[in-house]
Amino acid sequence: MSTKRKYIESHWGVFFLKGVVSLLAGFYMMFTTHQDVNFLIQIVGWTMLVLAIIEVINVAHRSRRQHNWGFPLALGAVEMAMSVALLYTVNPDATLADLLPIRLGLLAGYVLATSIITIIMGFKSFDNLTDRFMWVVNGMLGCILGFVLFPSGNISDVAHIMIFGTYLLINGLTDLFYSVHSKNLLSDLHAEKAQKRTSKKGAKK
Repeated sequence: MSTKRKYIESHWGVFFLKGVVSLLAGFYMMFTTHQDVNFLIQIVGWTMLVLAIIEVINVAHRSRRQHNWGFPLALGAVEMAMSVALLYTVNPDATLADLLPIRLGLLAGYVLATSIITIIMGFKSFDNLTDRFMWVVNGMLGCILGFVLFPSGNISDVAHIMIFGTYLLINGLTDLFYSVHSKNLLSDLHAEKAQKRTSKKGAKK
């Protein structure tokens, strides 16, 4: 029987890996001079695929430790579906006018959905005020970017990809900071348990 553990209680390495991937991809999308939108969409698709694979690893780790794994599985499935949808809509024979609104709609929906979930998790899952503030602000910024991402004639195609890159950068920084904090808390917990064991041995003597 699985033990209920919050998603934020996943191994700190999961957040570290997701943070690194998101940060690198977001940085590239924001600062690249590449103007081929088809190529940039492929970068987004492969990024989503890597993030999905990390969640699959998270599911395997939580399953092995007999922790509930429904949410990471659902998140990984959504990211995998996003990756497939983006990569398989890269069709050289279709015009950008045909495909870009679909792609941007998918990205906007994904950003909005994950950002709302991030806000809810920030309020419900954290006792630490710093972590709660970080996740809630991350979600609020993501919601703003999600609305901006919806197809619009006022923003260029490449600019839309840069906006998604900004979202990835924010997510990456949040995941990296949280992974470090989570690792430190885990180290403190292990040190506290070791100290208690030492104290008990000393008392027995």
